[in-house]
Amino acid sequence: MVKEFQTTVQIRATPKEVYDFLASGANTNMKVKSSDPNAMTVSLKSKVGFFSYGEIVDCTVTKMQDSCRIELKGRPVLVTNITANVKGTVMKVSNALIGRFGNR
Repeated sequence: MVKEFQTTVQIRATPKEVYDFLASGANTNMKVKSSDPNAMTVSLKSKVGFFSYGEIVDCTVTKMQDSCRIELKGRPVLVTNITANVKGTVMKVSNALIGRFGNR
């Protein structure tokens, strides 16, 4: 079974800017499964592929002193999906964030 994968990105931007970017799909062709502006969370879902039912990336934006931290937690849509590329999907969102805002 494919396990979960998580990483953290820290960037210099306001939490609202980052949240809005994630809530728009983060330029990743992923579908926004859910979003909560009060909790600053967005859940993105990748498309179903030939060998995979896709992956879900849960994003949580946290304000820091002069930047914000984004926790990205990825998991397969189906736990039994052994061909899911969870790490690749999480890194796709991470790279989109760094590409848009730069890294701290």
